[in-house]
Amino acid sequence: MPVYEYVCEDCNDRFDRLVRSFSVADEVECERCSSPHVRRLISSFAVSGLDDPITPRASTGGGCCGGSCGCGH
Repeated sequence: MPVYEYVCEDCNDRFDRLVRSFSVADEVECERCSSPHVRRLISSFAVSGLDDPITPRASTGGGCCGGSCGCGH
């Protein structure tokens, strides 16, 4: 289930909402003032620890995963 960010066009409140389907994503009301005049924002996401998310980095030791899974190898 995706989490969408919204902004209310009446009170400028920004909030997140977990929605169960794409059709429900456009039927959201403001959490603060209950206005139906909300706009879904374009969210960004970050990939932590990778300079290039397409090309995997070389292992620096630490076993099967370079030490990030805590397996102890």
